[in-house]
Amino acid sequence: MISRKGRRCMIGLAAVLAVLAAYITYQVGVVYQTDPLPLDLAVQKAFFSLRGPLLNPLVIAVTHLSDTVTIVAFCAILLILPNRKKYGLPVSLASLGGLVIYKPMKHIFLRARPDAALHLVKQGGFSFPSGHSVTSVIFYGVLIYLLNRHCKNDKLRKVLTVICGFLALTIGPSRIYVGVHWPTDVLAGWCIGGAVLMVSICILERIYYGPDR
Repeated sequence: MISRKGRRCMIGLAAVLAVLAAYITYQVGVVYQTDPLPLDLAVQKAFFSLRGPLLNPLVIAVTHLSDTVTIVAFCAILLILPNRKKYGLPVSLASLGGLVIYKPMKHIFLRARPDAALHLVKQGGFSFPSGHSVTSVIFYGVLIYLLNRHCKNDKLRKVLTVICGFLALTIGPSRIYVGVHWPTDVLAGWCIGGAVLMVSICILERIYYGPDR
């Protein structure tokens, strides 16, 4: 259980992340008119310098774990299992909340992706913000919260928490590595996803424990 003070801190953090997302959005959409920022070019170059025959397939495998098809499949599996109210419904609704935010933004800003010649995976659509980054933080973040609340098997809980934490943190950078997103796409996606995650956890805490705990 998270204390009332802890929930207030989480709401405050969500507000900070929302402001950061708004600032990045302003820089990308207004100041630079969706062109890559100097930060984008420098970070992209650094990531591309890491590419190689050993790392490429590993990063590609990681990046696909937040594809729309993958997340929908995971949610569908969780929703048909007996524990769907504990895991499937909260994860699916939180992920849908992220989708409702980032999808319209893509069609508002219409930011082009990096040159297709740089892509290691096939990816269409627009670039800003990174939907994979938003979804991975929300989906795997909410799963971590739910596992630590519901899973009674200590070893399984710890293993799944580490795996989910790893994916929440690495899928965003993997989008830069495979060449389909600018770094500012990922930064904005992380901020949006983090804000939705904080709010989702606070809502779940309120549902589980009530407003006075």
